[in-house]
Amino acid sequence: MGFNCNYMLPRDLTKDLKDRLNSIKGQVEGVIKMLDESDDPAQILNQFKAVNKGFEKAQYLLLDEVFRKTLAMKIAEAIEACPGNCGQEEKIAIIRNQFPDLGLYELTDKMKEINKVYEFLLKEKNNMKEVSFAIENMVCQGCAEKITDILKEIKGVENVKTQAMKKLVNIKYSASVTDENELTTILTKAGYTPTKK
Repeated sequence: MGFNCNYMLPRDLTKDLKDRLNSIKGQVEGVIKMLDESDDPAQILNQFKAVNKGFEKAQYLLLDEVFRKTLAMKIAEAIEACPGNCGQEEKIAIIRNQFPDLGLYELTDKMKEINKVYEFLLKEKNNMKEVSFAIENMVCQGCAEKITDILKEIKGVENVKTQAMKKLVNIKYSASVTDENELTTILTKAGYTPTKK
């Protein structure tokens, strides 16, 4: 399937699957016997259908257990990797909300989708940078809050810490989305004079 699943099957599921497969084995032996003894194709066809249904149910139980648990773990990993302004919150929230109602084949599609989100977030984590600016005209807590609000609106900015007393702002941002020049320009346009520390 192309995803890594470090997940052991629960014992009760394994036992259930084995019981089902043994039952199917009995049905298959019954079909073989019928082929030798019966000349009623409709009866034989019904046995084939029963064997098929048994296989489908066993397969569904296995896949549903494995995929649903794996997808749940992937969603949790993605949420952990995206604590704030990562640009993927909406996708994660959509998959998280759809999760309880997903059918078997939708699960595999969502697995691929959440994997892409998670890989993007891991790549982004490696692109994270930090910069500190001294802002001489940040003279009060109101200025600090205004600067924080301005910076948090910038796409790619993940975290902002302002210290009004020290006239300092520390910004954590994604280098693949924004850069120091853009941060400086936006602050300057807002009437502040940032100097890199």
